[in-house]
Amino acid sequence: MNYLVAKVTPSDVTVIIDGKHKRIRKDSPDADLVIALVKQYNACNILEERQDIITKIEELCNPAKKIQFNSDGRFEFDGNSAMYLKGTSDPIPEFLAKKLLEYIDKGLNVEALVNFWKNTLLNPDKGVRQQLFGFLEHNGHPITDKGYFLAYKAVGVKRKFDVETGEEVVSIRYDEETGERVEETLNHSMTFKPFHSGSHGMTIKMGDPVTMPREECDSNPDVTCSAGLHVGSMEYVHDFGHGDSVILEVLVSPRNVVAVPTDYNNTKMRTCEYYPIAITNGENDTIYLESDYAAFDHATMEDDIVNYEESKRNVIKEIEDELAERRAIADDLTNSIPVDLS
Repeated sequence: MNYLVAKVTPSDVTVIIDGKHKRIRKDSPDADLVIALVKQYNACNILEERQDIITKIEELCNPAKKIQFNSDGRFEFDGNSAMYLKGTSDPIPEFLAKKLLEYIDKGLNVEALVNFWKNTLLNPDKGVRQQLFGFLEHNGHPITDKGYFLAYKAVGVKRKFDVETGEEVVSIRYDEETGERVEETLNHSMTFKPFHSGSHGMTIKMGDPVTMPREECDSNPDVTCSAGLHVGSMEYVHDFGHGDSVILEVLVSPRNVVAVPTDYNNTKMRTCEYYPIAITNGENDTIYLESDYAAFDHATMEDDIVNYEESKRNVIKEIEDELAERRAIADDLTNSIPVDLS
């Protein structure tokens, strides 16, 4: 009966299987398990069980196989260096691979990451994906079960204006016993406004999606302050505004991210849609869930697919028209060559 040997160094655990070195980092959460499996293999004399142990060791030492096994085969490894969600052609990025391994090590369901990647694949701008990954990695924003992510937005309270003075009307109350002014309590039923004016998103209510046509948003990350619906990290929005500044927690779908400006250290982004779900510094009498947003999101998703399909048809028609023009010119040149009658 043959035996396995685990070579342990300060940096790695190496197991030789069929002449091939299977290596895992010593600081990996699975390193101790690999050592334990080697001991289990050597103590076992049942062939089938030994083969199962070998398979498990190979999975633990190969991150791609580990992801494939723990995602019920939804992610596939191409045998070289790329991994794909089954049925798609874009390889998953390093950010998502790390997240998948993190979820697996913590015993979390990877469905949220599957949905996140599907939503990301629906973003028509492939260039913005890497920007999004940098934003999420830098800020550690949570990814939700339906594949959205949480972000924040600083806003002000939108009040009525006095017709004569043009000033905002603020309701002021005083304590009947002390006579002191009672500060207004921020709550979810208020209407809010962004600090920068624009043609979209000027009225913000909890539980109502805020939208802007994607084509009107600036997708250039090198332009820092431009058209789009802005959200950011808590670090970015915390000192934004003044006085009655309110910080909202919002849901964003990866498919609606337009740009992450380059000079804000991955702390803010432009989107074409976000969904306000809570006030972080006020009272929330009503709880809004991602399931409330999903119905709206899925309806607009179909519209986006139709628009994307139409845009691709237009591109194909332009190519076909150009080819037809070139063919006509070439035929004209060919037919215009004089015929030698001598």
